Amino acid sequence: MPETRQSRIEHALELLDREVTYASDERSAFERFRSRVRTLDPTSPRHPGVRAGGGGVVALETAAPPDAAARTVRQAYDETVLSVPHFEAEYGETLRQNFEAELGTEVAVQVFETGRVTRPVHDALLAATEQAIEERTTYLETLRTERDSLCRARDRLDDCESRAAELGARLTTADSPDRSGIDEQLQSLEAVCEDVAQTRQELLHGRSTAQLVGISGETLVQFLYAECTATCPVLADAADCIETIRHQRRRSLTLPAVTS
Repeated sequence: MPETRQSRIEHALELLDREVTYASDERSAFERFRSRVRTLDPTSPRHPGVRAGGGGVVALETAAPPDAAARTVRQAYDETVLSVPHFEAEYGETLRQNFEAELGTEVAVQVFETGRVTRPVHDALLAATEQAIEERTTYLETLRTERDSLCRARDRLDDCESRAAELGARLTTADSPDRSGIDEQLQSLEAVCEDVAQTRQELLHGRSTAQLVGISGETLVQFLYAECTATCPVLADAADCIETIRHQRRRSLTLPAVTS
């Protein structure tokens, strides 16, 4: 059986597997961070010179040297989230920048500016950390759904190309009635490829799991496959497969008739 390969889908799977590793590493890092700060002893509230911050978080009027709790939070974040292998290449942010982007401005102000982690701040910190973990869990589910879609499309297209090559090899020695039957089979394979493309389009336009993380299916593939030669690898490989099948169908019409 001729070897077939959907090159764009294979490349997309490599990129997707890399993204799964990144998201999994980040989720594990946030889980380790949560473990380290969960039992933290919050700072006792300081009454003089304080004002109420948004969301019930107490904010000091002036910056102060970080207390033990704030130092613990900073160190824990640096040694977990910022220590994932891909952090510098993918983010390249400072500790404060990434902390604020992931856990929110209010908590970041308390940890990095006022330098105090009171009970309300600690509660807000844990809640934000839980959200970061949940977001990556949802994202991983989306990525796994995407991987399943790519693998199904690849396998169906591989089967179509393999069968088309076998049918094409039979054309040279087939008589006219046999060629007609071969063309009908090729036409059926072309319909399968078109169904692969249509199924993929429907997934991209209607993916509910992607919407759970605030992105559309189209935006997701544009992000994941920016390094690919085609940002819609399944559609590109399906188009190539269809062209391969149509080439064999044209051969069935143009090859010289077989004589006895």
